[in-house]
This record gives sequence, C-alpha cells and structure tokens, in this order.
Amino acid sequence: MMYLIVAIICILISALITRSFYKLTISSQRRKLEKLNSVYDETLKGLKKDSLTLGSLAFWIEKIEKEKDDIISSTLETKKHPARKAAEEVRVAKAEAREKAKEFRVIQNKLFAYEAFAPWISEIEEYTVAEFLDAMGQKEKEEKENFNQDPVRKYLDAVEWKKFSESKRNQLSLDRYTDNTRRKNLWEIGIQYERYIGYIHEKKGFRVSYHGAIMGKSDLGIDLICENETEIKIIQCKRLSKIKKIPLRENVVAQVYGSAQFYKMGKNTKKKCIPAIYTSYKLSDEAKKFAKYLDVEYFEDEELTPYPLIKCNISAAGEKIYHLPMDQQYDRVVVGDRLGEKYVKTVRGAVNGGFRRAYRWSGS
Repeated sequence: MMYLIVAIICILISALITRSFYKLTISSQRRKLEKLNSVYDETLKGLKKDSLTLGSLAFWIEKIEKEKDDIISSTLETKKHPARKAAEEVRVAKAEAREKAKEFRVIQNKLFAYEAFAPWISEIEEYTVAEFLDAMGQKEKEEKENFNQDPVRKYLDAVEWKKFSESKRNQLSLDRYTDNTRRKNLWEIGIQYERYIGYIHEKKGFRVSYHGAIMGKSDLGIDLICENETEIKIIQCKRLSKIKKIPLRENVVAQVYGSAQFYKMGKNTKKKCIPAIYTSYKLSDEAKKFAKYLDVEYFEDEELTPYPLIKCNISAAGEKIYHLPMDQQYDRVVVGDRLGEKYVKTVRGAVNGGFRRAYRWSGS
C-alpha cells in the first residue's frame, strides 16, 4: 500500500514538473516569437525607409516576411491544442498579401529612385500615384470631353440643367468651379495658379500667352510668356504646400533659365528676356544662390487670391463674347487687345456689359 501511495505521488510530481516545463517551454517560445517580431518589424522598417531604391532588397524583405508567416503558422500547429486549419488559413492569406504587395513594391522602388534623382517629385507626394497619373492626361481628357458638350454640365445635375436659365446655369457652374472645398486634381491646381499669375501681369500691361496650358507636355518648362514693348518674361509657376514646407529646388531655377535662353534664341528678339519664378511658398537657399548667379527673378509667398475669372473678349468682327474658366478656348483668349475687353466676376456682369457666351453653348 505504501509503495502504491509513493508511486502515485511520484506520478503526480512528474506530471506537475512536465506541465510546468511545458508552460515554461510555451512561454519561452512566446517570448522568442515576440522578440523575433520586434527584430523583424524594426529591421523591415529600416529597410523600407532607407534602402528601397535597391530592387534586390525587395526580394529579401519578401523572404523575411515569409519566414515570419511560417513561424506563426508553425506555432499554431504545435501548440497544446493545434489549430491546423487556422495555420493553413494564415499561410494562404499571407501568401496572397505578399503577392499583392509585389506590384506595390515595384512602384514604390521606382518612386523612391525617381525622387532621389528628381527632388521636385516630393512637391506632389501628398497625392496618390493614381491621382498623379490621372492629372498627367487631364488637360487632353477635358478638351476631348468639352469639344461636343457644354463643360458647364460637368458641374450641374440633370434637374438643374433643365430647370435653370442659361445665365443661372453658367453662374452656378462658376460658383462650384471656384469652391475651395471641392477636391481638385493636380492639373486644375496648377492651371489655376498659372492663370492667376498671368492675370497679375495682364493688369500690369503685359500681353500674356498661357503657354503651359496651351502646349501641355510640350511646354519646355515655360508656363507663361508675358511681353510688353521692352521685355519678355519667361515664367514658371509653382504652387507649393505651405503645410509641407518643401521649398523649391535649384533644378527649377536652372530649367527656367535655360528655357528663357532657348526662347530668346528661337525668337531672335532684341527685347530683354527675363526668366522668372513665382511660387506660393519658398525657394531653398541653394536655389536662391542659383537665381542670383543666373539673374533669375523669383517671387516667394505669392498666394492665389480671388480675382475676376470671366474673360470678356471682343472679336475682330466686333462680337462680344464671354468665356468661363472651364471653356475649351479660355486660355487662348486674350484680354486687353481691344478697348472694352475686361475680366468680370459674375455672369450678370458680363451680360450687362453686352457680352454673350459662344453660340455653340447658348443654344442659339
């Protein structure tokens, strides 16, 4: 009987020791896994932050991720109550996630590389890749859409279009076009700033060609060509975010200087050709050194402020027509060549001055 009791006690002690050892082992495995996770996360974060311009690192990052996923799956399979189904689901889900991430990594690698060689790309980093690509073709897209359909319709629903008069429709579309709460694409943001700087120069007596808006990708780095009797200003406009505080770099200064020299050579003009930069933020110190050495004028903190947007133009035949900023020919219209041409704030102001919208849009 005594031997039986001793044997039972020994079995109980053995079971307790085994259980304690098992708990210790599981606890130890958990601590190792947590430590591995920590090392993995820190290492991967560093790699992604500092070195993704090297394409080969994407392979190693993927390999590390796979190892981590395998360890998690193995832990689920070998724990006291194995979760083999869960482990397999983890493997499948993680594999799919890694596959989906491959395309993203390729794009991300390229963007990091491009930024390393072209710092100005950081100016648009608050936008997604999709938004950036969309903006690249926005001008051509809008011109195509506006060719056969009144561009005003873009800002009105079907009920408003049928219900309101032509003047009210046009004014409502203008109000919505200028609404600061409306999300604008990159092309709109840039073109609105160029038009504002152009308007400033028109008020100073310059005849302005909206070169960037008209030429698009073939603008040679020239947004505006402003000319009077004695000089020609070759202007590049940069509307930058003051929140991000990323200054204009020296490459922009060098580009507008080269563009001005190329333009002067092509025109063979005796007028003084002045390269200039207008920006809503700042130039970097290095950019200012470039500007001083190359005689490039620059104007910082030039904010876009409200101004009259409707162009009232008089044709050679004496027709008085007003143009809204979303109209196809808006940037080709010159204001100031003839007496009586002007900018106005409202459709009523244009109509009261004897101006009408183009017949193709008025239905006449």
